[in-house]
Amino acid sequence: MGRAVAARFAANGMAVLCADLNEPAAQAVANGLTAAGHPACAVRTDITDEASVAAMAAAAINWAGRIDTCIANAGAMIEGDILSLSLTDWNRAMLVNATGAFLTARAVLPHLLVQGGTLVFTATTVDLSGMKGVAAYLPAKGAVMALTRQLAADFAARGVRVNAVAPGAVRTPLSESQFRARAADEAEFQTLLAQVIGRYPISRWGTPEEIAEGMLFLATDRSSWMTGQIIPIDGGLLELRQAPRSARSKARFGRWDARAETSF
Repeated sequence: MGRAVAARFAANGMAVLCADLNEPAAQAVANGLTAAGHPACAVRTDITDEASVAAMAAAAINWAGRIDTCIANAGAMIEGDILSLSLTDWNRAMLVNATGAFLTARAVLPHLLVQGGTLVFTATTVDLSGMKGVAAYLPAKGAVMALTRQLAADFAARGVRVNAVAPGAVRTPLSESQFRARAADEAEFQTLLAQVIGRYPISRWGTPEEIAEGMLFLATDRSSWMTGQIIPIDGGLLELRQAPRSARSKARFGRWDARAETSF
């Protein structure tokens, strides 16, 4: 998703700094953008390290002279229910997802406040719908959502808007690796993928490019009267999950035709 965001923002005329713990990967993205005629550079950044995040913001200022928007997309999926998770797992989920978002915001906000700007976090539909087996990841991303709303309240009057996107299932190397780790063979892997797709009204995986479009919207003046929002980009997943609750509500008042009810 980070690669797709960098490409989409560059195509929209922005100078892009690619920050990643994997510096060669970030540099490869920046080189590709530069070869296509877009200003871009790369810097190694560990979002769990305060000095590293501060250095990222400083590098952006030294290179471009200002920061207009920051897309805080880095994160880590830590799986397991509360009985199987270790304290190390819990701390890792919080450090990468929640503390990483905090450190990123604190590093870039002083620069965004100079001329006004935007900060966009990556949340998740998991926190809006719930999911089994992510007892550390869900609270950590929940902290990101709370931070989004808090920063929006704190800095709206000073010209900074803060929003988040909540992606559904997006086909990336990371998501594929997670499903392959659960599958015994290729057949089971394909079955798992099909089960995921089957939960979505739009019956396919999302693409990184579709998430990037949402981030571009929130980062630019196209969303100029929006702040503190968590925007699902999820192929209709949340609407599908809400349908049974709506059905039960109607049944309570005697206006629901049971023959039309579908279970999900």
